[in-house]
Amino acid sequence: MKDTFESFKQNRPRNFTPPESIINNENNVRTESLSEITSETYVFFKDMLTANGYSEFTDINAAYRTLPATTMIVRREDPRNVLKLFSEAESYDVGFVGDERYSNCVEWNPQADGSRNLTNAYAEGLTNLNNVVTVIGLEKAPTDDLLRLPDATHDFYGQDRTGVRSFQGAVSLEKVSFINLRVPGHLFPESELTEDEVDRVDQYLELIAEGKKAQPVMIHRSYIKNVADAEQYGGQKKEAA
Repeated sequence: MKDTFESFKQNRPRNFTPPESIINNENNVRTESLSEITSETYVFFKDMLTANGYSEFTDINAAYRTLPATTMIVRREDPRNVLKLFSEAESYDVGFVGDERYSNCVEWNPQADGSRNLTNAYAEGLTNLNNVVTVIGLEKAPTDDLLRLPDATHDFYGQDRTGVRSFQGAVSLEKVSFINLRVPGHLFPESELTEDEVDRVDQYLELIAEGKKAQPVMIHRSYIKNVADAEQYGGQKKEAA
């Protein structure tokens, strides 16, 4: 254990403290436009993750192909908790009030399941930070407290929920395999969009301008830890400054 502990300490994350403008924007501390604060929040998370050795992927399916064929826990997480992982705390606890547990994650194997079970991970949570949604993938340990509750035995709206679980326990940075960001395309920095994403966002904005109903375009970015050669899978190699 001593060697493992020392190795972890030597590779401690670079701590990032979010500006008050991001954290307190929901309290109307700031009056800038919604797109500006959303862009600032996304860029902060991107810079934090890439500076800590995570490789960025615009193609999330390509990102998942870099992951091992092992079952992991995936959950939609409050972005404020994700920030704790890159602070002095480096961990936080997931729990419930009393004995009333509910589903809050999925068990997922990236090679066997592909992306089909991840929709449930996004659905088992409501939190965001300035329209930025975070989903984390954790290495599964034998001691993890996971339950399959009755609500996971019934399909809702055509969704297969067999992988949905209830998790409680500690989340530490060393267990994290990937972190996904999801941002509405019309609030995403245009300079960060791919050509295809630009076209889809433009089509959405045109429909809105014409007074027509349209589903917002969601932009996904995946950040994978410890990818030996991200470019091989279509990712962007990032070096810590």
